[in-house]
Formats: sequence, structure tokens, C-alpha cells
Amino acid sequence: MIPKFSSALFLIFFASSFLNTSAKNPNKFIDLTYSFNNETMAWPGRKSSFYVEAEGFTEGGYWVASKGFCTSEHTSTHIDAPYHAYKEGRKLHEVPLEDLIDIPGVMIDIYDKVHKFEDGKLDVIENYALTQDDILEWEEKNGKIPQGAVVLLRTGWETRWGDMKLYRGEKDDPKPMDSEGIIALFNLNFPAFDVSAARYLAVERQVLGVGVDTLSIDPGNSNTFPAHRIFASRNIYMLEMVANLHLLPPKGFNLWMVPFKVDFGTGAPTRVLAKLNNSR
Repeated sequence: MIPKFSSALFLIFFASSFLNTSAKNPNKFIDLTYSFNNETMAWPGRKSSFYVEAEGFTEGGYWVASKGFCTSEHTSTHIDAPYHAYKEGRKLHEVPLEDLIDIPGVMIDIYDKVHKFEDGKLDVIENYALTQDDILEWEEKNGKIPQGAVVLLRTGWETRWGDMKLYRGEKDDPKPMDSEGIIALFNLNFPAFDVSAARYLAVERQVLGVGVDTLSIDPGNSNTFPAHRIFASRNIYMLEMVANLHLLPPKGFNLWMVPFKVDFGTGAPTRVLAKLNNSR
């Protein structure tokens, strides 16, 4: 079964701050989080609902407003706890806070590898997967990825946000989950990490976390989710549907990742923030 969240947590968490998303102002955080609303993206078969509990003046003349929602853990900008893809992995409440706050970040941009312009026409490479060679190419230009970093992958998929079918890259009508809530296999299309990249980051660079601006850490045509399993088996958390990666430099920023504290959770909607190092 998919856990649900309380409306009180929604109000506390998502109404806590509204931050400037412009990287041009170094004194502000960059918000890498999509807003949570009726148009929020999610895996096929998962839905969110929003409703008003109270909104208006009471008989005593004072204002009161409260709203509610119900959602999957893996909706909009969110974290995957290692347990999501590895039975012995950390559940969400077991991920140390110090692994989520003020963590060095790097951003690998593969927009030009995913999007090819030929003869004035745009060709989007289906299910492009970041490789170890792509990472080595990035390191040649930007230096070695430090141990304990969070690696964010920008594919350019943010331009599709708001169009569910386009963001998922659906070609066929999605199939529902089975009666036990197990994920069905879908005919989807979006970029992510391949096995060689996952192994390199997990083993050679020993990162704390990874993230992507698409629906999943594995490409849309994956049936076995190997990148998930590689990262999860080493207790590396994963961030999906991360926003505004085009505002980040390749390196020189730190990340704050604040998920709901869900006991035994497999994941949770997460506020992801970045701050450039020269803005400290």
C-alpha cells in the first residue's frame, strides 16, 4: 500500500518559505523544488488529491483556513530512501540529517546530448542514459567529483513540466498498478543514469546522493531499475523531479534537502534548496 500524508504537514512544510529562484542574486537560495498542486507530476497509477477543510470567516468574525491533501510518497520533487529499491537499505527516518543538510553539490548537464538540432529541427534522443564516459568528460573540465557530494543530472526535461504525458514520455496508455500496489512496467521515455554511471558514482566517487530532473533515476525504458538498485544497495539516496537545474553552475554550491520525516518511509516529497558558495 502507498502511505498517505496529513494536511497539517503539508501546510507546515510547503508554506514555510517562498524563496527567490534566480541564480543571478548570490544572496538568495535557489529553489530546486516544484510546487505541490493538482498538476503535480507522478508515476503512472499514482494520484494526488487536494481539498479545502475550512476557508472563511467564523460566526465570531475571525478568519480560519485549512486545506488537506492525499498523495504517494513518490510525487513531485521527492527523495527515494534506499529501502525503496533495496530490502536492507535505510528507510527514510534512518537517513542521517547530516547527510541532507549543507552537502556539496555538482551538476552534470547533458541537455545537448539529449537534444540534437539538425537542419533546424529538434531531435530528442529517446531514453538517453548518462554513462561513466559522460562523467569522466565532465571531470576533465570541472575536476574530480568529491566524496560525499550529491550529483544532480540536468537533462532539460523541465520544459515538459505541466504536461503529464509529455513529461513521462508516454507512448501507450499506462497500465495500472496491480492489486498489491506493485509498479507495472510502462512504455515511457525520459533520460537518466545508466549502470556504468551508477557504479562509478557509487563505488569510485562514493557520493551521498544523486538527483535528476526527470521522473526516475533510471531511464523510461528500464524494466529492472538497475541504477536504483546500485545506489540503494550502498545507502545512497535519490532525488527525482528536481526543478531549476538550469540555474546551477557545474560546481560551487551546497544543497539542503528537507523531506517529510516519515517513519519507515520509502520516500517523501522534499524541499531541495541550493546556495552558491560565494553567497555564504
